[in-house]
Amino acid sequence: MNQEERLIKIMEYLNEHRTMSLKIMCELFQVSRDTARRDIVKLTNETTIVRTHGGVALSSFHHKISDYVNREEKEIEYKVSIGKRAASFVGDNEVIYLDVSTTVNCMASFLTASNITVVTNSIDTVNHLMDMENVNIHILGGELNKHSRYMTGFSAMEKLKDYHFDKVFIGSPGLTEDGVYYAYEEDIHFKRQIVKQTNEVFLLADETKMNQRQNFKALSLESIDTIITNDVIPGDLERVVKEYGIELIVGVK
Repeated sequence: MNQEERLIKIMEYLNEHRTMSLKIMCELFQVSRDTARRDIVKLTNETTIVRTHGGVALSSFHHKISDYVNREEKEIEYKVSIGKRAASFVGDNEVIYLDVSTTVNCMASFLTASNITVVTNSIDTVNHLMDMENVNIHILGGELNKHSRYMTGFSAMEKLKDYHFDKVFIGSPGLTEDGVYYAYEEDIHFKRQIVKQTNEVFLLADETKMNQRQNFKALSLESIDTIITNDVIPGDLERVVKEYGIELIVGVK
C-alpha cells in the first residue's frame, strides 16, 4: 500500500473514530514508526487534521476532510490509469528509467514485458519491483532524501551518466505551453541529463498538473516524445503539444 492509499485509509478511520494513535497506524498498515510519522506530517500539512501527542485527531472542519478524501481517491484513480497505459509501452529486454513520481511509481506494478532492466533512484519504485521476476533493478546511489524517499546528489548524477535508455518515464508537478516544471532546483539538472541519454521520453501527468507552474522550468516541450494523461488536456496546451509533434495518449479509464 503506497502513501496515498494509506492517507485515504487514515481519513476513513478518523471519520469513524475521530482519533488515531501512532501505534494503531503502524499495526493497521504494517509500517514502521518513521513511515507513520511521515504520513502524519503530510496529513497535518495538507488538511485540517491536527497532530496529537500520540497520533492524529479529527478537527471540527469535517467537510474539508471529506473533500480531501475524495480528491485523493480521484487522483489515485488517475495515476493508476496513466501508469497502466504507460507500462504497455515497455517491451521485452528494454532498459528503462523510472522517475521519482507517484504517477510513475503506479506503473511499476503493471510491467509485464520480459527481462526488463529498470534504473531508478526511487525507494518506493524499488519496493514495488522487488518481487517481480521479469525485472532487473539498478539503483542510482547517492544521498537519501528521507522525506521524498529517493537518492540524490552528485553520486546519483554521475552514476546516471553510465546508462543509455530505450525509454524514460518521468513525472511532473507542472506542465504548461512553455515547458515542464518542478518544485526543486536539483530536479532541473537531473531531468536535463536523463533526456540526453534515451531514445524516447514519456511524460506522465494527470489533469491536475496541466497549466500549472512550479518554481523551476527543467525541460522544454521539444524534449518530450509522448505525454500520457487521464483526460483531454486544455485546448491551448493541446495546440502547442501538437505543434511539437508530441504523441498525446489518454490512459485507460
